[in-house]
Amino acid sequence: MFEETRHSIGTKLARWHFRKSPDEQRSFATSISSARQVLLVMPLLSEDLKPTSGVIQMLKSQFTEKRITIVTGDHGLEITRLLPRGRFLHLLKTQIGYFYHPRADFLKTINEKKYDLAIDLNLDFQLPSGYICRASGAHVRVGFSHRQADVFYNFQVRPDPTLGRKLIYDRLVQCLQKF
Repeated sequence: MFEETRHSIGTKLARWHFRKSPDEQRSFATSISSARQVLLVMPLLSEDLKPTSGVIQMLKSQFTEKRITIVTGDHGLEITRLLPRGRFLHLLKTQIGYFYHPRADFLKTINEKKYDLAIDLNLDFQLPSGYICRASGAHVRVGFSHRQADVFYNFQVRPDPTLGRKLIYDRLVQCLQKF
């Protein structure tokens, strides 16, 4: 009961926080292929990690691993084998505030680099990962559509709920490769 209220308040606070930094109008034609630094937010739930391997392979083929920063929860250690030279940031539960916003020290670590592309791989909207994408300052922020996602992402993909997780991520890869 209180968790839903905290999430709602957290979303409203995020809207308030980002209200003065509107997205500028941009063409997505080559925005993904021309990106230099990539922020990849892995699913916060451990069962969602394995199907994301196609997205990781696509990023490895387009970008050098040193240009990819990966945000994982405390369960994401197996991802380090797929991107051994990537920069890993572990988002622990202690780094998430009462209203589901990442703490300032974690955001400061995120903002040490300037990102052109941020991709959130959480199929279900997760406020901490959406907040990280928006706070990263990336020009293109990709996430899955949700009624609260407009504040955080400027490129949203609508997943087909009848497909399995692997097929949803495969379709995301196909979509991203067009840009």
